[in-house]
This record gives sequence, structure tokens and C-alpha cells, in this order.
Amino acid sequence: METPRFATGFTAQHNIISYITETHMLKPFDKRVYATYDFMQHLIEINQRDAKLIGELKRKADEQVTSQKTFALSWAVDKSKVDTITFKGYEAGYKTSGVSGLPRLYYDRDKPYTKTIKYFNTYKVTATADKPVAYVIPQAWGKVVDLFKLNGVQMKQLAHDTTLNLQMYYIADLKTPARPFEGHYLHTGVKLNPVDMPVKFYTGDYVVYTNQPINRYIVETLEPQGVDSFFAWNFFDSVLGEKEYFSDYVFEDIAADLLKKDPSIRQKLDDAKAKDPQLANNAGAQLFFVYRNSPYFEKTFMRYPVGRLLTNTKLDLK
Repeated sequence: METPRFATGFTAQHNIISYITETHMLKPFDKRVYATYDFMQHLIEINQRDAKLIGELKRKADEQVTSQKTFALSWAVDKSKVDTITFKGYEAGYKTSGVSGLPRLYYDRDKPYTKTIKYFNTYKVTATADKPVAYVIPQAWGKVVDLFKLNGVQMKQLAHDTTLNLQMYYIADLKTPARPFEGHYLHTGVKLNPVDMPVKFYTGDYVVYTNQPINRYIVETLEPQGVDSFFAWNFFDSVLGEKEYFSDYVFEDIAADLLKKDPSIRQKLDDAKAKDPQLANNAGAQLFFVYRNSPYFEKTFMRYPVGRLLTNTKLDLK
């Protein structure tokens, strides 16, 4: 499975056929070079022979993706579907390790074999997203904008400060490893809480309409649940940190007044205390609970900054 982080997964987002020659590191170097060379020769011949057909298939793929409504974001092996291949190998055995003195695995080159083995080459979709009419990206996220420009994504900019009714995502949950991969702490298991709300955007913020041949790249990078989305690769991590807080002795009186004026907050607090004895015995935790449920709480905390425009709306763009 080659997701967009791999070269072939990346070109698939652009509706382009591509290959990676995985010449195995255990093979002699000269054989690896000639195998790659032979592959390239054949590929060039096929491209020359079928240039018209390949071009037509690319055109059809671009048309299909332009109008496509639902996009896959992640996949898993479908073990219910299996093919077979003929595999040539060497019998495995164990011998004493010269390092540890314990049994170690080796392959006996004097005992070659040919077997028919199972080949799982089908994947099933585990997460999808319906494309919006457009995504709205605040210009503050310049690295995302730069990558969109490099990839040929067509974008417009707001000509004036504008309040838009959008669907915004709040990050409800995610998993992050303890150690980095390729210099990043990849987020997985992302769960979202979509909320329809008015959000103010500013002159120069970017609007990306999803009527483009490059829709796969747009959707798979901007939807946080995408296996290789910009969110997964830490482009938006600053939204995961809480910026605002309160001063206990100042907020005490404000919180008490809130509980008097808003019975719904009082009811939430009472219900939470009944379920959680630790909360019931922790004054600071209760104060924070009131803060989290008050109008003073930071509205952008855990809110993914890219908005989804769900209806055709006339915008003043430049």
C-alpha cells in the first residue's frame, strides 16, 4: 500500500501512472542497475506505443475526479480477497550465531524452492469524506498555501474581510507516537466533531474550489483524517495547544455569577460531579470545568483552521 507519502501514491493524487523499481538491496549491484535499466527501456517503449491511449485515460481520470463527490482517506488490507503468486526462495534454517552463541536465522542457498503463496493485493476504504464546494484556508498557514501553489492547485483570495457560514472541524481525539518518523510525529486515529458556524476570514485568505482535476490532492491533504493529510504531518499542530487561561481568584466570582445566571452550566457541573468523585473534591477542577463551558473559553482551541464551504455562496474574490 503506497499512500501519498510515497512517490507512486503522490502521483496517484495527480491522476498519473507511475512506478517505483524496488530492486532488492540483497541482490548484486550490477544486476540491480541492469534490472532498472531494462525496466526503463520497456516503459519508454510502452509509452511510445500507447501515448495516445495513456493521454486519453489521463483526460478521463481528470474529468472523473473533477466531478467526484466522495474521496477515500485511508485504507486497510482486505483479507477476504486473496490472489496467489509463484515465489522462488531458499529454505530457512537456524544455526549458532557467532555473536550471541544462540540460534540465528539464515537461508540455505543450496536448498532453493518454488512455492505458490498467498498474495493480498486488495485494500478496503476505512475512512471517506464528501468534498465541500470549497475549502477556505487562512493565509497564516502559508506553508500549506505554498505547497498548493507548487502542485498547481487553483486558488482565489478574498477581496474583503468576510464572515462565512462554514462547517468547521473540532479535533475530538487523536493518537500521536512517542518518537518521530521522518522528523514528524504523525497523528493517527483522528476523530472529528463537525460544527456549522459563522467564522470571520480576512482579505487575502484563500478559497479552494473542489471542481479541479487535482481534487484528490486537495481533499486528501486538507481532510484531517487523511492518512497523509497536512494535519497528520503536523502542519496544524499549533491548534492543539491551549493559548488562553484564567486567573483563579479573578474568575471565582465570574464563575459563581455564571452558575447563577445559566442553569444549564450548573446542571452540567452537577452531573459531572455526580459521575466523578475526584471532580467533586477538587475546587480547581470545578473552576476549570465552568471555564470550559463558559463563553470565555478559547473558541479556537482544537478547532481545525480550514473551513468547509458546503453551499454555493457568492464571494467577492480577487
